[in-house]
Formats: sequence, structure tokens, C-alpha cells
Amino acid sequence: MLDWISAHQATLSTVASVGSFLIWLIYAQLLYFGFRRQRRPRLIINRGKRKGLEALCVISNMSAEPVYIQHIITTLETSEGTYTMDVSDHEADLDDPDEQGEGWLARRCTHQGPLESGGFVHIGAFDSLLRYITQEAGLHANTDAPDHMPRFEAVTVKLIGTYCSEDLPVGAERRFNLHQHDDGGCTLVPATWNTRQLSSRRQRRALRRVIMRINHDQAQGQTGSIITAG
Repeated sequence: MLDWISAHQATLSTVASVGSFLIWLIYAQLLYFGFRRQRRPRLIINRGKRKGLEALCVISNMSAEPVYIQHIITTLETSEGTYTMDVSDHEADLDDPDEQGEGWLARRCTHQGPLESGGFVHIGAFDSLLRYITQEAGLHANTDAPDHMPRFEAVTVKLIGTYCSEDLPVGAERRFNLHQHDDGGCTLVPATWNTRQLSSRRQRRALRRVIMRINHDQAQGQTGSIITAG
């Protein structure tokens, strides 16, 4: 056995070196994937407290670092078209005394601001968000003729924010289907089991274009205007 080892010493040394290299390569990959997963932003959008339109729109930050929420864009799909608006400065219904703690006034005036790692915040009820959009879109003008009111089909909430020292914005979005009941009620059902993360470079460049468009509209005096309607 010793003679065989001595005869093949060079080959065994090469195999051991290659094996050590492969082990360190796998270990380095595990470290890299763990680091990348820790650095990757993750925002969660969900409903809370109830299941209907009166449910709260809850935003959670499951990232390793704080995320600065810059824009909250809501898209309402109806039987007569789709309406998309920036609702970042929509006033949430925060009249509950339990909500009136530190930062209550700021949260009532705007939903922009940093969200700590592991933290969550709600931006008001879904019916409040939809009421804001319908008023701006002029859909409330037909309230005297309910039969002519458009049917609400789905609502999508999209977040755009800044994460750490990243040059491009990050985002997340989630779609909720609206199931109408015969008794006039409505259930808010998530279209997917999880929130879609907008973290690829192509998606983040698209988010940057959205921000530029919003800033351009605001520069033209169209604050709170509908971004798209079709």
C-alpha cells in the first residue's frame, strides 16, 4: 500500500489539490449566496384585519436593512377601464386613538418615509384607496345611477423605494381580485400567494422611469393626477 502511494504520489497530490479547490469553491458560493440573499430587499404587501374592502393595506419590510418608501402606486381595474394613481400622499383613516402615537401626524399626511427592517405599517383601508382613485377619476359622478357604475374587478398595489446605497430603486407589487357577492358585499382575494419582488436590473430601470414620469407630471402641476387610464 505504501509502495503504491509512493508510486502515485504526484497524482494523489494533484487530486487532493483539486478536491480542496472544489470544496473552497462550494464554500465561497454558499457564502456569496447567503450574502446576496441578505442584501436583497424584500417587501410584503398584504391585507389585514378584515377580508373585504375595509381590510387594511399592510406593508412589511422583511429586508436586512431599512427601505425608504418613495411611491405607492395603486391600479384599479374596472369593467370600463384601468386607472393607476400615485397614492403616496393619500390621507389614511388613522382616527383610531391607538394609532395616534409617535409619528401619527406624519403618517396621516404622507406614506413616504423609512421602514425599518422587520417593521410594518398600514396605509389605510382598501376602500379608502379606491375611493380616492374613483374621485380623482370622476367615477363617483354616477353614484345616483348604480346600474351604470363600473364594476370593480381587481386592485394592484406597487411600492417603489430606495434600499441601502443602491443606485436604482427597488419595488414590489401584489394584485388582489375583487369577488362580488349577491348581497352586495365584496371579498378581497390575493391573486398570488406572495408579493412579487421587482429587483432585477430591468425592472429597477423601469421603476426609475416611473419615478421620472411622476416627477415630470408634478412639475407640470399635475400633482395627484392619474398616471394612466385606459
